[in-house]
Amino acid sequence: MNYLFKNWFKPLAGLLSLILMATLTISCTSEGKESESQEAILVEVLTASTSMSAGVQQFPGRVASDNEANLSTIVMGTVTSVPVKVGKQVNKGEVLVRIKDDQILAQKSQLEANMVQAKANLENTEKNYNRIKNLYAEESATSKEMDDISTMYEIAKANMEALEARLHELNEMLAYTTIRAPFDGIVARKFVSEGDMAAPGHPLVAVADPSSMKITANVPEQWIEDIKEGEKVWVNVESASLESLPATLTAVSEAGDPMSRQFAIEAKLDESAGTEGLKTGMFAQIAIQVDGSNALFIPKKALVERGQLTGIYTLNDEDKAMLRWVRTGESYADSVEVISGLKDGEQFVADATTSIRQGQQLQTQ
Repeated sequence: MNYLFKNWFKPLAGLLSLILMATLTISCTSEGKESESQEAILVEVLTASTSMSAGVQQFPGRVASDNEANLSTIVMGTVTSVPVKVGKQVNKGEVLVRIKDDQILAQKSQLEANMVQAKANLENTEKNYNRIKNLYAEESATSKEMDDISTMYEIAKANMEALEARLHELNEMLAYTTIRAPFDGIVARKFVSEGDMAAPGHPLVAVADPSSMKITANVPEQWIEDIKEGEKVWVNVESASLESLPATLTAVSEAGDPMSRQFAIEAKLDESAGTEGLKTGMFAQIAIQVDGSNALFIPKKALVERGQLTGIYTLNDEDKAMLRWVRTGESYADSVEVISGLKDGEQFVADATTSIRQGQQLQTQ
């Protein structure tokens, strides 16, 4: 009996020893983790405070060149050449479009032949006019002769002036059969190709100077009284990953569109604004201070992004980090408005870019 008991107890004792060792190991590990979680990290803490802050409204617009031209012609004709591509750098005076000009050249040739005859007729009439004028002064010519030659002379002069005016018109038309770049820039858009019919007033190409950018937008009538030329604004261009670019309003229209009841505005980017990746035609938004309202703004670097959620680290009574989800509103330079999730007087970590864990002990500075 004792022999059986001993044989049964030995394996049981070994099993109990293993369980005890595992328990001690887990306990030590837990204590280590708890000790690790209690390790304090030095952070800057701010106190949330609402204040009377300028309200911000964003108005949709587009990026445009401060020097941009849609080039057209005054003649009707077939496009014979468009030797440029969109995006090509062009110099002032470089040919962009050529239009068929043979009919205008034929008219000019015929006109110049007519002018030779008209000039000869004018010179001959002028001689007769001067001769009869002298005779009339000596009372050797009648009043009728003087009147007749005066009329002929005036007609000859008028005819010559009309032909010269027509020549000037044809030369101007010929100039518009070759469309040249008005300044150094890039070809922003092409509206015609070889073989198309050019018509007066219809754009052929657009040239823009990419070295000088502006933002254009339209403002509804209810906000226009709050917007003044020279005011500082901010520009967001999402497609170029550019946010809160400093700019200045350079133009505020005094006359609104009667249909849309909106007013055109323009903003020029400050020299300090980083414009890398910015291109004409991009969608942009102009953020403008329009009224006063109570708002709570915090630094953007205090935000914690978790997928589609946005949060901040607050402090509990034991100065431990507590992740709290918030809802944000308008961005304003380096700050963002907190609409909900944070109240007046609550403390939060000013910079969440440092490594902070939920429940970690914080040491404030």
